[in-house]
Amino acid sequence: MHTLSATHLKAPRLAATPRRLQALATVPRAAAVGGPVATRPLLLHAGETTISLPFSNEKAQELQVAIQKLFQTFAEKQKAQRPKRWDMMEWQHKDEQVGIEIFCNPNAHTTAFDAKLLVTLWSQGAVSGSGLKVTTEARLSTFTSDLDSLLQG
Repeated sequence: MHTLSATHLKAPRLAATPRRLQALATVPRAAAVGGPVATRPLLLHAGETTISLPFSNEKAQELQVAIQKLFQTFAEKQKAQRPKRWDMMEWQHKDEQVGIEIFCNPNAHTTAFDAKLLVTLWSQGAVSGSGLKVTTEARLSTFTSDLDSLLQG
């Protein structure tokens, strides 16, 4: 009798063919955050988890501006002679199918390099309990890199 462990069970790997990549990049009209069509997904790396979210370039640019303001807040915080309360960063967007909320409290982190974002993603019906809602922490530096990859891609 043979016993199987989780290490013996492997999912088949699928080659990244142009057709499969095109299928991943094609997003239904109503499912893209911030626009009628998203050309590619935003891949968010939070720890050991990667979350894919359809995202328009327009909303990605708006989010990038909010992140740049957060970096400016951290720069001002480093230059400040006295401690003070800094405004929190909160950015949210939702449409008919999906939504995203990004939150950061600069008072809780000494520098931008230490900062973490609270990222909440939800699908239609999350309020009523029939949809999906995920909240996770992501490092600001990693999130910025993910956003830059989307905009440069």
